[in-house]
Amino acid sequence: MSTIAENRGKQDSARRLNRAEKSEATRNRLFTAAIGIVGEFGYAGTSVARITERAGVAQGTFYNYFESRQDLLDQLLPSISVTLLAHVKEKVAEAEDSPVARERARITGFFEFLEQTPHLFKILHEGEIQAPEGFRRHIALQTVSFERAMEHEFEQGHLPDIAREEIPAISQILLGARQWLSTRFCIKDGEVIQPPPEVIDTYMNLTIRGIFSGKSA
Repeated sequence: MSTIAENRGKQDSARRLNRAEKSEATRNRLFTAAIGIVGEFGYAGTSVARITERAGVAQGTFYNYFESRQDLLDQLLPSISVTLLAHVKEKVAEAEDSPVARERARITGFFEFLEQTPHLFKILHEGEIQAPEGFRRHIALQTVSFERAMEHEFEQGHLPDIAREEIPAISQILLGARQWLSTRFCIKDGEVIQPPPEVIDTYMNLTIRGIFSGKSA
């Protein structure tokens, strides 16, 4: 299955690009190559030589876009995080206008993106140690987005039993649940898969009872 970044690269190559677009396409190729290499070899096995060879560019070209190998590694997770947020936002926009439907869209969108971007597992799990700045930015991006979503539900009166000051902790609990559920249910025989339907149903049942106070889906 093609990743989102690979699909974007194919779209770029389907037409003639101007200089700025060519530069961005080269940068995207370096990102895509790095994502694949980290996914296969881990951060420790990811070198500038491997990245540029896979991207099909000269090693010197790499430094036109990134100050160092570590600079690129620190940008990987935030870049994927932004794409993940856009994917989830699209799913939420397509959902029915109810807090429960939006939350189901958020978690199913996350698992869908994870399946489409399987290397995210290794990038995320090793990132806290190998690319701490990128990991911190990823957590900050996801936290801000989720807290904003919960604030919206709060303002709409959809969290009647929740105090505003509880929203940061609730957001971290729900974000943490996604991470642990994916680790437990989304890997089978070395492949990233969708979790069984009952996993999402159970998550939603707990969310409805504990946060949305019995609102039906």
